[in-house]
Amino acid sequence: MSKTLHRAPSTRLEPGQHSVDRVTPVWNDDRGAWTMKWSVRLKDGRLIAGKRAQGATKAQVRQRAREAAEELLKTGGMHGAWRGTSGLADYIAQVSMPEVEKNTNANTLARYRLALKQLVGGCDDHKHENSLKGHSIASGARFRVLEACLQEIAALHGSESARQARTVLGKYVVQQLIREGLLESNPLAGMSIDLKTGARENTNRRGGSQSLSREQWLAVLEYLLALDPEDVEKPRRGRWTREDAVAKRRATIDLALLQATTGLRQSEANRIDWSLVSMTKDGKMLIYVPKHIAKNKKPRTVPVLDPRVVERLNERRAAGALVIGSPTNQTVVWDRRNCSGATSALYDEVAEALGIEIMGTEAGRSHIWRATLNTVTAALGVPEEIRSANFGHDAETNRGAYLDHTNADAMLAAYAKLHDTPK
Repeated sequence: MSKTLHRAPSTRLEPGQHSVDRVTPVWNDDRGAWTMKWSVRLKDGRLIAGKRAQGATKAQVRQRAREAAEELLKTGGMHGAWRGTSGLADYIAQVSMPEVEKNTNANTLARYRLALKQLVGGCDDHKHENSLKGHSIASGARFRVLEACLQEIAALHGSESARQARTVLGKYVVQQLIREGLLESNPLAGMSIDLKTGARENTNRRGGSQSLSREQWLAVLEYLLALDPEDVEKPRRGRWTREDAVAKRRATIDLALLQATTGLRQSEANRIDWSLVSMTKDGKMLIYVPKHIAKNKKPRTVPVLDPRVVERLNERRAAGALVIGSPTNQTVVWDRRNCSGATSALYDEVAEALGIEIMGTEAGRSHIWRATLNTVTAALGVPEEIRSANFGHDAETNRGAYLDHTNADAMLAAYAKLHDTPK
């Protein structure tokens, strides 16, 4: 049983003082170490409270706390005070959380706060054995540690929670540590983590309502079209060049645009070659989906609804036989796992930038475009049999699976009404 915590005297700390010598370390059974909680008032008067230290002996924990306090006083509390021996949970609380608060919109803030809380085991319902709490920055920022932490979140809270935790971990913890000079590269970059095996079942089943509103859909199109594929950096590791990174970014954006304006499944869109694409006299682009590509083995023809996307796709014609293809070789189909990873990252970006939470979920990465186009065109009066043909379903399946619910002319005419129809 842990000893009663000895609190520091309540005398106010003056600038340049710390409470290390006022606090008596106590034994913590759970951590198997002596621990203490201390505060320091910086020379500019700011108080940094709730700092923690632990060690094998009372003398060691005092020494560690004293060194940390002196470092904070020397640096004025700037992030440069962080070292590899600093607590990772402390870093997340004092650096990562403020970054989330500052840079995340209201629609995703609660979700990202929860993800950070789960990473350090701050869970009221479960005991997290593999959380980052108790790790130093040096011991915790290793792939196997991060993998075990994320897989435990998946097991306790579901794979979607774990996927969101990985996003937050990469952007608001790992990237910040790289900026501090405490990590040379991202230990998660390019690494696959199984977040499904052993994961808690997600009871929120995908239903027909999982679609974007008309306004959200148009906002996503505008956002994707405005992205500059050149706005990327050279990968920090591996043999990939900046040109490879640009090609990957361009392919990811163009694939999203293609799906968003046709309702094609990712597996279908990745296999479309230019022999299956035709242009009408008035500049409309039609895509024939043959039996061997269509998921349900029913051939169909679908239009690309937005002329700006048509123009963008036509710019890819000279690069290879496939409309999308592998980023560095457009003559071969993009590897499924690599493609899914790239599109997931892009959809997370869209979800955060536009505050459209569903874009960052599994439903948002699978049937979102089909459900959205079905719903939007149904509201504009496109008959069910035409919508069914466009998405490759019979009418009954279309109602049941895509009720949020080929005639290319009817679909294009409906799209032309979008900007004129009252909201």
